[in-house]
This record gives sequence, structure tokens and C-alpha cells, in this order.
Amino acid sequence: MFNLMKSDMYRLVHGKMLWVVTAIVVAVSVLVVAMMHVVSSPEFLSMTASAVDMTVTACEDEGARGAASGDETEGPAAAAVSVAAAAEAVEDVAENAAEAEKGAASGSASAELWASVAEDPQALSEADFEDVSREMRTFTTPADMLGDSVVSGGMLTLIVALVAALFCAQDFTTRFARNLVMDRRGRMRYYGEKIVLVGVLAAFFLAVVSLTSVASFAVAGFTYEAANSLTDLLAFFGLTWLVIFAYGCSAAVIVWISRSAGAGVAWAIVVCSGFLGAAVGQVLLSLAVVAPWLGALEPWLLSSCVQDLGAFAGVLLGTPAAAPLTMAPVAVQVLIAGVVAAGLCGVLALGVLRKRDL
Repeated sequence: MFNLMKSDMYRLVHGKMLWVVTAIVVAVSVLVVAMMHVVSSPEFLSMTASAVDMTVTACEDEGARGAASGDETEGPAAAAVSVAAAAEAVEDVAENAAEAEKGAASGSASAELWASVAEDPQALSEADFEDVSREMRTFTTPADMLGDSVVSGGMLTLIVALVAALFCAQDFTTRFARNLVMDRRGRMRYYGEKIVLVGVLAAFFLAVVSLTSVASFAVAGFTYEAANSLTDLLAFFGLTWLVIFAYGCSAAVIVWISRSAGAGVAWAIVVCSGFLGAAVGQVLLSLAVVAPWLGALEPWLLSSCVQDLGAFAGVLLGTPAAAPLTMAPVAVQVLIAGVVAAGLCGVLALGVLRKRDL
């Protein structure tokens, strides 16, 4: 197994795939931070408020012209439509700002800003925009920042699953597997080493994205209200690694079953990105009206655990888990779901697939 690991690490390090994917991940992480920096800048907030002010003024002028037209029916109706359009414009801007700064300690600040814009756009000063910008650039804790920017979107699970699927498929497309001793013990060593390799890939990309995000947010001027305890950080990184590892193993198992890179890539895009899990979760919640126990299954989906890691990154040990473990923290729920998923992949690889000739 050790020789196989050395061989695979050599192929990864000296190949292009790992470094190309790493460069893409780093670039995307930096781009996300840059966009958040621009959206939360006082200049952007002032410009957006001015645009909203112009929209409100235009709608009011249009309503006034309609009222002055002398038509008793169309005048008030035009004014009402104009006011509604102005209110909708302000609401859209507020929703977009809240979405752009999701997770930072900016929700209340952003909402208050756009409420002020709706009431009296001219009453806001540069100091007001600077205060709101400062609040929008303040996360609760470093773990919350990582949960929002690294985990919630499903990028890490998708990337690790794609790399694992493509690399495992290379053993069949390049006939590398045929050059190995493949009796039952040999297959056991082969699958065991590949599972360990997926764990290494999960740790590598988690470290790369985390370090890139922390450095980028620091350069962009983002700060934190408080620091996480070592226990909270270990829980966050450990459970995040476990979930990423489970998704990566599932993609590898699909490749081993199908002997197809396409099947592994499709699985990564549809399942490991969280797309299928979100759809299944919505179906379970809809069916909960008929069978409540189906709704209770939704929090235990691996995709739901990813969302929990993003939403409760800094308080995984202090947030109650879903039923029936409401007396335990959500960290226990994620741990159970991750271990079950990874364990199932291990059983398939080491118990079932090892009997199949490579």
C-alpha cells in the first residue's frame, strides 16, 4: 500500500491536473472575496443608493404627471403603480445586498441602510455608508467566514469528487491497474490506498481554500467580532474534512463500478455538488405533510450536513442536532452522517468490489 501511495503521489505532483484545479480553486476564491469587497465598499453603497434615489424620484414624477393629467381614474392609479414600483426597486436592492453579504455581520446593517434609503435617500451621509461598510466587512468568527465562503456552496465537495473520479479513472484508461498484482489481497491494498488518497486530496483542497480565503479576506480588510476556540476550529475542520472525504469516496466508488470517467464526473456534478441532495430534501419536506417521519430524514442527508456546516460553523458544538438527537449538538449529527456515508463507500470498495477482477 505504501508503494502504491508513493506512486500515486508522484503521478499527482508531476501531473497537470492537480495544479490546474488548484489554480482554478485559488482564483475563484480570490474572485469571490474581491466581489464581496466591492459590494461592501462605501463607494458602491453610495452609488447604489443614488441609483435607488433616482428610481424613486422618477417613479414619483411619473405619478405626479399622471395625477396632473386630470383623469380621475388613471391619475391615482398611475401614482399607485409608481409608488409600488419604487418600493419594489428598493426591496430588490436590499435583497441583493443581503445575498451578496450572506453570513457576514451585515444583514441588519444592510437592511437598515436600504430602509433609510426608502424613507429619505438624501438624509444619508458618507459616514453612514462607511459605518454600514464596516459592519458588512465584519464576520462573527473566522469559522463562520470559512463556513460561508468555503463550505456552503458545495465547491469543495465538487472539486474533490471531480479530482478523485478523474484520477481513479486514469488507472483504467492508461491500463495502470493491469500492471499491478491483483489477487484479492492486492485488490484490498489497491482500494485501501485509493481511499487514503481521497482523504489526502480532501485535506489538501480544504487547506488550500481555507488559507486562500483567510489571506484574501485579511487583505480586503475584513475583520472578526471574536475568535474561535481551538475546540470549535477542530470540530469545524474535522467534520468538514469528513463530509468532503465521504463525497470523494462516493465518486471513486462510482468510477470503480462503472470503469468510466464520465460516470464519475456526472456523479460529482449531480450528487457531490449538492444539487440532487437539495432536490431530494425538498421532496422529503413536501411528503412530510403525509408522513412526518420523511421530513425528519431531510436533516440527515449529507447535503443537509454541508449546509449545517456552513450555517453553524462557529457553533457546531452548541447548536442542537435534528431529531431524534435533539439533546446532542449538530456536530454529532454531521459526524454520524459522514461516518455512515464514508463507511458505506469503504464497505463497497473493500468488501464487494475487491472480489471483482480489475
